[in-house]
This record gives sequence, structure tokens and C-alpha cells, in this order.
Amino acid sequence: VMLDMAECEGVVDIYNCVKTLCSRRINMIQTEEQYVFIHDAILEACLCGETSIPASEFKPTYKEMVRIEPQSNSSQLREEFQTLNSVTPHLDVEECSIALLPRNRERNRSMDVLPPDRCLPFLISVDGDSNNYINAALTD
Repeated sequence: VMLDMAECEGVVDIYNCVKTLCSRRINMIQTEEQYVFIHDAILEACLCGETSIPASEFKPTYKEMVRIEPQSNSSQLREEFQTLNSVTPHLDVEECSIALLPRNRERNRSMDVLPPDRCLPFLISVDGDSNNYINAALTD
């Protein structure tokens, strides 16, 4: 509904849309996190647009996407990546505190790529190692 509104009218009214939907289906949006997600998803869809590529057309499409435009000295792929980075929330150092512990630093390939504490997998060691940290993140 919001994407159609954005396309037709050039605006979105998330609050009133959610209010209407919730009046028809109680508890549809139950948490602030879900409400924030709606905003993030609509922002990403509006900024990124349709990005799906049929598998049969991937190779020629990719070849076109990596071609450097002389005017901008950039490619469509690079621009898509920059747009994606602009809508991806960046983690604060505090959210990666376990990865930053001295005993775990050597287990990180790069200090620029750290998993957030809330997504860490818990490992069970058979060799008696009490450190169950791995630089990985569980995703839903």
C-alpha cells in the first residue's frame, strides 16, 4: 500500500496506514521494533527500487552493471552498493563488545567486520576450550 502511494502520490503516510491496518487486524504491529522495520523497509524499497534479475539474464545484466560510465567514473553496481550502504544501519562499537574482548581479537579476520553481540552463535567445544566466540552472525 505504501509503495503504491509513494509511486502514485510521491508521499507515504505510514502512521495512518498502520493505524487503519491495526483497526482491521488487532495486534498487527505489536512492537516499536516492528514499526521501525516498516519505515526501514519502505525507505529501502523507495531508494533501491526493483533490483531482481531473472537468473537467465544474470550474466549479461551483471556485465552491464560493472561497466564504468565515463561521465561519472562509476558503475551501476558501485552505485547500488553505495545506496545499499546508505540504508543499512551501522553498528556502534558497544553492540560488538564480545568481538572486541582481548581474548577474541585474534579470532576476527578484520576489525572492520565484527558481529553484533545479539546475533552471535554459541559454540560448544569438545577440546575443552572455554572460549566459544567465532566471528559469525546468526540470521533469521
